Amino acid sequence: MNKMRFGAILVASDQRVGFYLSHRVLLTVPLPGEVRAVSYNEFGNCKVFARNSVAVSFFEAMLNAANTTEKFNDSIEMISKFLNLPEKSDFEDLCKYMEHKHGAVMEDFEILKIQEEPDNTNNQLWRSEMENFDVKKEFNSKYEEAREKFGKRPNILVCGYTGSGKSSLVKAILGDVVPDSAIGDGAPRTMGYDCYENDLVKIWDSKGLELGETEREFTEQTRQFVRSQQENPNVDDHIHLVWYTIQGPGARVTDCDKNLIRNIFTTKNVIVVVTKSDITRPNQKAALKEVIMDAGIPEERIIFSSDEEGGAVGCKELMNLSYAMLPDAYKDAFMEAQRVDKEAKIQAVYDKAGKAKAIIATAATAAAGAGAVPIPLSDAAVIVPIQVTMIATLAGLYGLKEEAIKQSALPFVARLAGVFLATSLLKLIPGLGSAINATVAATLTGAMGLYVKSNFEESAIAKIEGRPAPDLGFDVELFKKFYAEYKKNKEEVK
Repeated sequence: MNKMRFGAILVASDQRVGFYLSHRVLLTVPLPGEVRAVSYNEFGNCKVFARNSVAVSFFEAMLNAANTTEKFNDSIEMISKFLNLPEKSDFEDLCKYMEHKHGAVMEDFEILKIQEEPDNTNNQLWRSEMENFDVKKEFNSKYEEAREKFGKRPNILVCGYTGSGKSSLVKAILGDVVPDSAIGDGAPRTMGYDCYENDLVKIWDSKGLELGETEREFTEQTRQFVRSQQENPNVDDHIHLVWYTIQGPGARVTDCDKNLIRNIFTTKNVIVVVTKSDITRPNQKAALKEVIMDAGIPEERIIFSSDEEGGAVGCKELMNLSYAMLPDAYKDAFMEAQRVDKEAKIQAVYDKAGKAKAIIATAATAAAGAGAVPIPLSDAAVIVPIQVTMIATLAGLYGLKEEAIKQSALPFVARLAGVFLATSLLKLIPGLGSAINATVAATLTGAMGLYVKSNFEESAIAKIEGRPAPDLGFDVELFKKFYAEYKKNKEEVK
């Protein structure tokens, strides 16, 4: 076995098991009772479950074990609990699970012996462990998970008669997602259901009712299209919102319009947009509103609008209403895609503070679990994976793009390892002592989260305002301020 991992499962010669916490200690149940940390001298010579000579990590299970107050009869019962094995599993069951589920078998490995002097011995061993943790791979994996959670792309169907201004409306709100070739003067430019998309939003532009086609045919084609989308098992491919366009100057809502609004779409997901408002008379607007409301659309979901040439009337209102009506998972991407309200974009960035603080709190709790037994300073690497996950999740929440990740976030998390060398931690936190306990681990992680949140928030706003984004460098003095602030706030809560 040539690569160790935090959270690997070690096996003693007498079939006791434990989680690898550091090159000094492991977590196990040496006697009936609680989980505790023991030295390798106390545990004895052991093997590790590995696949292709790489230890298999159960990092989250290890954190849960460190943070529990539950009592166990023996170490097998403890391991079974945190790997979700059936009750009363024995050592043989564990071996079968590791082989069938993870392709792992027991392999020999050698515990590195720690010398007290010189200091750089511990640092060298620490670096050796960190080399086995692929920072870039872990960051990218957690970032993709976060974007999948926070940056889901909404699907908006824009439907209406030919010449009702569908494509012009979309372009006014979402910009270049709709090509200029799709916009015409009443001539049908979209055949079938054209899809315009970018990284943030997907627009389905229905063909309008054309000359020679009956309303019945148009309704049935729309029904089939909507059904095909909504029957998809992946909800990300469903139609999340409908903009139904009706041309204002005509002052006419057809039976086809009413049927589509009432029976084909779900009225709670429909916004009726009366286009060309700039050339629609007041009495026409009043008549249209009355008929649309009779079709089941409440007044607050009827928007009178015009395209950019007509002053973009109602576009902000449509954007804000759409943002409010979209499911939560699709809001962020839509807000980032819209181009009509810069102030709303900036406010949306600030509104992410609650989610950001929840991400930071989760990471701090996990770090506290890792520090439930005091961690020697040279073993501080155990909380780095937690912080990498936190930083990647925050990057996903604030919508950092690929270029910003390469130039700022990834170099930062790579430098994070160096920051957590024992000497660096002592510089950051004078009087720390020789070990990190649960409180210090949580505070370090919480402060790091606030530090990164502040930068990502400023980067998102700088992008909206067209300014260069700030560099995510590690400013020691600034971090100390975040550490002191986080510690003070936690103490005040107590």
